[in-house]
Amino acid sequence: MAPIKVGIVNDSNLVRKYLTKVISVDAIDVVFTAVDGEDALNKIMFKTPDVILLDLEMPKMDGLTFIDKMIDSGKLYPIIIVSNFSQDGSKLVLDALENGAVDFVSMSDVSNDEEKLQSILLSKIKIAHSSDPLQLIHEKLSSLKPRRPSIPRLGSSDRIIIIGSSTGGPSTLQKVLSEIPTDIAAGILIVQHMPKGFTKQFAERLSKTTGFSVKEAEEGDVIKDGMILIAPGDYHMTVQSNRKIHLDSSEKRFGVRPAVNMTMISASEVFGSDIVGVILTGMGHDGGFGMKSIKKRGGHTIVQNKETCVIFGMPKAVIDLDAADFVLPLDDIPKKIAMEVQALV
Repeated sequence: MAPIKVGIVNDSNLVRKYLTKVISVDAIDVVFTAVDGEDALNKIMFKTPDVILLDLEMPKMDGLTFIDKMIDSGKLYPIIIVSNFSQDGSKLVLDALENGAVDFVSMSDVSNDEEKLQSILLSKIKIAHSSDPLQLIHEKLSSLKPRRPSIPRLGSSDRIIIIGSSTGGPSTLQKVLSEIPTDIAAGILIVQHMPKGFTKQFAERLSKTTGFSVKEAEEGDVIKDGMILIAPGDYHMTVQSNRKIHLDSSEKRFGVRPAVNMTMISASEVFGSDIVGVILTGMGHDGGFGMKSIKKRGGHTIVQNKETCVIFGMPKAVIDLDAADFVLPLDDIPKKIAMEVQALV
């Protein structure tokens, strides 16, 4: 198999050399390095990459502008944001993910552990190489009008929707939630594979753009109709018998925390058949067994089809377990969720 061709775009010479050293293994070939977006655009004309590692804050042409330029040119290579931004820069990272980046790595979280950084980067490069970043562009919501904010109902929900996603999830989730009726008679739980510090900003953004009341879940939160709770980064989110949220930092499942399986399995034991499970784009197997648990207890299950996924791994895991009632293109999923919830009433 031919090596994956990678371009590195960063204004720091030290970082460019360091990243080149970290990822230069048999399966990776660094075909160019660039000092900013403008330099990268010139070099791409002669050295076509399979994946680009992109910094955000650069002189002359920053990372967000570079992504816009790539889209305007009609080409968008899989882009991984590699930056020192952590929680303070989460808004910029989310901007990049919504505008066309496939994934991100915060170097500040692993700056002192070269082996860990290498493991993370190699894994994400391989995932990005198999992705379809153009799907992210199809999911942009710039033309959608803001909706009237929902008001969560008093008391706990009798029905629940659980949505799981990973790579490509931020844009996909925004589209789905923006088209689900805000007066839907169910509480909504979301598990998006995202590190600590980013989920709070993501929840605030969704609250502004979808019309729902959205918050990062906290211990003891009540699941209410008209409210969306997002699993905090680095915590599993489970549903207790009193229909309240419990957070824990127990071991990772399928290498992730939060894990969709943990939320779905616990919720299916509490809500029984009054549950709709949804798995959207993402790498790996998380959510497969959770959807199986929902289906076994009489709930309804929906997965995104291959053609509209950035990464088909998680939906495929559900299909392979014969746990998908419906396999649908992204545009059809919001309406189907609403229909299935209505069928539970």
